Amino acid sequence: MATSALDLLIALDARLQDLEATTMVPGSIERVGQEWRALARTSLRLLDARPRHPADGAQRLGLLLASMADPADIRPLPDPGTGLMAITTTIGCLAEVMRIPTVTTPDTREQAADAIGSNLESAFARAARWTQSALDTLGAQPEPQIIRLAGPHPDPTKPVALHAWRIIGPTDQGIDGAVARWETAATGAIRNPRLVTQHALQLAAADIALLCAAANAITEHASEDQPADAGTALVAAGSAWRQTARWPSHLRLGGRSTQLRHASAELRQTIDDALRTGNEWKQPDEMFAQTPPERLLAIAHSGLQSALRVGHAVVAALDGLTRGTSRAWLNADQIPMPKHSVQKALDSLRYDWWPDPATFHSAETVHHNAAEALTKLTRATPLTIEALGRLSSPTPEADNLEELWESVPLALDPLRAAQNMARKAAAFAAQPPAHTVGR
Repeated sequence: MATSALDLLIALDARLQDLEATTMVPGSIERVGQEWRALARTSLRLLDARPRHPADGAQRLGLLLASMADPADIRPLPDPGTGLMAITTTIGCLAEVMRIPTVTTPDTREQAADAIGSNLESAFARAARWTQSALDTLGAQPEPQIIRLAGPHPDPTKPVALHAWRIIGPTDQGIDGAVARWETAATGAIRNPRLVTQHALQLAAADIALLCAAANAITEHASEDQPADAGTALVAAGSAWRQTARWPSHLRLGGRSTQLRHASAELRQTIDDALRTGNEWKQPDEMFAQTPPERLLAIAHSGLQSALRVGHAVVAALDGLTRGTSRAWLNADQIPMPKHSVQKALDSLRYDWWPDPATFHSAETVHHNAAEALTKLTRATPLTIEALGRLSSPTPEADNLEELWESVPLALDPLRAAQNMARKAAAFAAQPPAHTVGR
């Protein structure tokens, strides 16, 4: 299933509750120190991946974590382990999700930065208090950094806008999976200059227009106070991409796009099943019967993000057809012939289509339309997140958290896995080194 930053923050709370419900086993003190260093290193990645650092507290937290994040220890980990590694795994997943390029508004990015900072500080305070209490029980002294982390912390916030940062698994069902497979097929068919076809470019543009229409329908139904410019921008973007899908009759680019054709058909069928009844969009009670509005808005935003990436590929391909080594074919009637004898020779060969001459730039109009459509889509995409931010935050639920990990493949114990890899590498050190150019 798809996983968002908000899902992972909710999962982080559950992992902290699991930790607080356990007691530290005698003999695990050495491992706890290594786990804290791994937790500090992973949390620094999250602080670096979040949109920005608006609070001085987060900067102080980063300096404190940097003093704890020693280089990875390759010594074998002593058993038993603690729940700190589950917390490290969750924060590592969150860092990867926050690294995904996402088009949002400045307000949404600021909300996300504040939420990540406050939740991270709160998580460290809870984990540090558990560690301090457990070490006191075992008669051990905690490190000074852990004592400092156990102090006061800001109240964590979990805005719904964090659904804007999402990662989609390759086998996801529903609209998410259909969009992911469509994006893969579309970019694969378009980015290869030897395989790109007119049908692929037109189909991709038409599918982007469909995603704009679906996002507009979801946004209208989900947010009662949707700003007028949100619907206007999405409608304008969809109209511009439909115009991009129309090529002049005197321009062609042959070939096959079988994989994209199948992915496009799946995308359209999935959207019809989930959002439409016949030729009309479903009413709100039907549309949100199985998926809550905030989830469907997040799905719509993810679809637009995929549409943006495919749109960039379409514009780049058309730019190559216009100014690069053109592979488009032009109707021979559009090519002026300097001499009657030349025209007569061509007529005798019965050639109706010729490669577009390099100086003609016959695809310029289509390229211009695509560039304009991409600009409008870029302007419209963040508005779906503004609508998402107007919804009230859902009550955090910790049910079925194991499903979140289907989207992010991780080792059960990342620290132990890293050490195992280090030991395997050390086992081959006795072999003679290979000769290199620099030696």
